[in-house]
Amino acid sequence: MERASTTVYLWLISIPLLIVGLWAEWQSFFYLWYHSIIYSHGFLVLGGILFLLYQRRRALMQLKVCGSVPGLFLLSGAIAALVLSQAADIRVFRLALVPPIIVFWGWSIWGKGFASVAGGPVFLLMFAVPVWDDFSPALQHITVFFNTLLLKVVNIPATIHEFYITLEVGTFLVENGCSGVRYLMVALFLAAFYGQLYFRSNLKTLTLILTAGALSMVANWIRVFGIIVSGHYTNMESSLIEDHELFGWAIFIGITLVPLLFISARLEQTRNAKNANSSTATMTGNQVPTKATTLRWPAIASLLLLAPPLLPAALDARTERMAHSWDPQLPDANLEWSGPLKHASIWQPDYVDPDIEHSGVYVSEDLEQVQVQITAYQRQAQEKELIFYRNQLFKHKDWTLVSRANRSLELPKGIAPATINETVIQKNGQDSAVILWSWYQVGDQLTHSRIEAKARGALNKLKGDARGALWALAGRCEGAGSPECERQRSVFMRFLNSLNDSYEAATNLRS
Repeated sequence: MERASTTVYLWLISIPLLIVGLWAEWQSFFYLWYHSIIYSHGFLVLGGILFLLYQRRRALMQLKVCGSVPGLFLLSGAIAALVLSQAADIRVFRLALVPPIIVFWGWSIWGKGFASVAGGPVFLLMFAVPVWDDFSPALQHITVFFNTLLLKVVNIPATIHEFYITLEVGTFLVENGCSGVRYLMVALFLAAFYGQLYFRSNLKTLTLILTAGALSMVANWIRVFGIIVSGHYTNMESSLIEDHELFGWAIFIGITLVPLLFISARLEQTRNAKNANSSTATMTGNQVPTKATTLRWPAIASLLLLAPPLLPAALDARTERMAHSWDPQLPDANLEWSGPLKHASIWQPDYVDPDIEHSGVYVSEDLEQVQVQITAYQRQAQEKELIFYRNQLFKHKDWTLVSRANRSLELPKGIAPATINETVIQKNGQDSAVILWSWYQVGDQLTHSRIEAKARGALNKLKGDARGALWALAGRCEGAGSPECERQRSVFMRFLNSLNDSYEAATNLRS
């Protein structure tokens, strides 16, 4: 009786523990599912997982706390990876780690029996992790290829250029939404869910999943083909061209779901679902080693699970203190250079909501010019960080990239890294070109590498240092068409070398 009560209490505590320990990830999941059309099926996935776990509640209740060293080892590694992913703010890794963390956490407490009973349902969450849209470009190419064949079969002339299908009546663009990735994800999830619900054979589940994936792709090809044909025969006046959401799901049901029901019926075992569920419970219960119930394993595993939310909270005061005390400034002028002229600029980066943005132009005695740019984040956070896909070195609507390369420098230590990024850009509609030398500062380290800046930033956050900045020099190149920038490179070197005499003022990176 006492053992049964302990088991019940453990399961009651487990639910809020999993919510609190992975709170940031659950928030990201719900935000993604609510705001993304592609991943709106995530709520369906979560509902299916909870239903399967409820169905297997008897098997779960029969598990005994036995502890597992391999499970605890795997949990520790997964938690460490999650903490690093949180620090680097890599959403895909963070969300992809949720299913294995839940399984490893249960495994470390109840042994392999937990993985056998709950592993399958929990890993269905992977069908709602934002990795699937990465397949969109490949699926777009496949969709265009098969629609080209279908158009030839019905003798409709078309010109194909990448994702554009041009007919006599107009042009169709096979966009990301036309790749069929939404239908693919839903089909794969439903097949995996059905397999978890009724099949005891992993091979049969895999067969159903592969079949569902193939059928969903065929359904999407037919959907796109139907839209193109309707445009062809109605001279682009069909309502399907603008509004084909309902049409797409109707095709998906007819081509994918209906055949899938018949195929799954052929694969399904003859025993009914209740017998299969009870036999699973008995089998799992017999596989679990019998050991005395102890709170040691749940306590250790739960403390590990609470590390992701507790670690940032523990470092918050140090992070805030370092952020407020850090204010990098433009270097002071010296005898050779005057400035900085704060209201003059040659170029501006396109960064999202920086905390600090300083820019000034320095002019030499022989009237050469160098712009120094500092764009900094005192405390990097989600969507407000140095290495971010929306942060660009220049605005693409205003500038065109001419060249990009790395350049090695011989400079006094601390002024700039040994290698910097060199970027040459040209103003749209104009002949003027600008050369940029740029690098990153993460904490007290300087680097030209985005990958290194991201990795160092993650490690620094674990020490309570979330500072990051872009440093850049900008100057004008000579000539049009193929600009000549060698003179400006020499000017950059003169300027950086002149800072050697006022090293501390020029690099208050550690202020």
